[in-house]
Amino acid sequence: MNTKMYRRRSLPVSLAVAALATAGCATNPATGERQLALISESQEIEMGRAYAEQVEATMSVYDDAELQAYVGRVGLGLAAVSERPELPWSFKVIDDPVVNAFALPGGFIYVTRGIIAQFNSEAALAAVLGHEIGHVTARHSVEQMSRQQLGGLVLGVGSVLSEDIARFGGVAQAGLSVLFLSYGREDEHQADMLGVRYALRESYDPREAVEVHRALQRQTEARGGSGLPTWLSTHPSSLDRIERLGSQVDTIPASTLSRTEVLRDEYMTEVDGVVYGMNPRHGYFEGPRFLHPDLAFTLAFPSGWQTANLSQAVMAQAPSEDAILELTLASGGHAAAARSFFSQDGIRSRGVTTRQVNGNPATTGQFEARMQDGTLEGIATFIDYDGRTYRLLGYTVAGRLGTYGGQFGNAMGSFDRLTDRAALAVQPMRIDVLTVQRQTSLRDMVAARPAPVSAEELAIMNGITVDESIEPGTRIKWVVGEAPPGS
Repeated sequence: MNTKMYRRRSLPVSLAVAALATAGCATNPATGERQLALISESQEIEMGRAYAEQVEATMSVYDDAELQAYVGRVGLGLAAVSERPELPWSFKVIDDPVVNAFALPGGFIYVTRGIIAQFNSEAALAAVLGHEIGHVTARHSVEQMSRQQLGGLVLGVGSVLSEDIARFGGVAQAGLSVLFLSYGREDEHQADMLGVRYALRESYDPREAVEVHRALQRQTEARGGSGLPTWLSTHPSSLDRIERLGSQVDTIPASTLSRTEVLRDEYMTEVDGVVYGMNPRHGYFEGPRFLHPDLAFTLAFPSGWQTANLSQAVMAQAPSEDAILELTLASGGHAAAARSFFSQDGIRSRGVTTRQVNGNPATTGQFEARMQDGTLEGIATFIDYDGRTYRLLGYTVAGRLGTYGGQFGNAMGSFDRLTDRAALAVQPMRIDVLTVQRQTSLRDMVAARPAPVSAEELAIMNGITVDESIEPGTRIKWVVGEAPPGS
């Protein structure tokens, strides 16, 4: 680097940063505060649409048109009374058992069926949707990204992740990094405040917002502080924050609260039958063996590797974290998919051959990929099976293919048709809404009617305690079915 040239450019860059910071400050209509925003509303919407496409390419939308319409109706009602009703608001349920909800720039909001299972009223759903709407109307992610842009100008950072790394990781993590922008306590307080504001405008009881946070805290406590719900990991919570939210709700006049609604029965009707927990139809592990009932295939990963079943990929990582195996879908048939992969810039292939993998046509070969920080070595196999093409990719750092090549090959060679009748017939657990016929407790109900989950888990998802008295006529969420294999 030419030191003199760098010094000559430093002052103009600093002045440009200062000018951008000044020009990018505006008063936010939701919070009334001056805010750094180097991203225009049209850019915000464009970015949100792009991120939404990535979300839905990596996380499946839950297949329940009535539930999707219901969540959309509640969300759109709240958005319409916000300070930014003109945004292209979208509300969708993601087919994921984790407890999570997140908002993308521009008004694209997602909740998981995992968090849907934890709500007990429409007002509780509205509290979380209103909170996520608040992050959008307050432009919290835009403000964070604007600060990152300023930092990038000062540091001269061109990109956060190369396309090559994203390609080999199987998921475009650079784009999805917006989901993991951690909000500070004041941002969370603002979103809470705005969520209560929008809930009141739609006549929802804002006290349900406090109950949602208490329920999620109970989940954490039940796990001994581990297994933190994802929504709490990206939306930092604390007893102090719950107290602040409660204090805010306490300032609302009783006359106003008397005109609000909880809509418990309406919500119970909508969640009746929703899949609960992990859905084994989408694949599950029995030790290192992966079985996929819907697609009727099985694959054995190396023993001792850490495995994960993601929406668009099944992955395993070596214990020493220097090798990865992944299974994804490809397009165009095994031969065409292989040609497309091995002909990419930066990839050098060798030993590419066609063969059969348990009777299925396949193409396989070794490759070397040049990366910014070094070189990857690996094996890629493309298999045609039941009208789909599967890509099995095993890769490691340069010089380690001799160590892992055999394990890669054995895993790829294990891809086969799933014929086990029990595995093919496995079904997920579901929520079954019951109406209590006589005064009882969850403990007594579980004793008389065994469930695939514990009484404590049922208590948390219903917002009550195990021994709390339940009055006749009360509708509660139960779980039916068998616990998924490998759970």
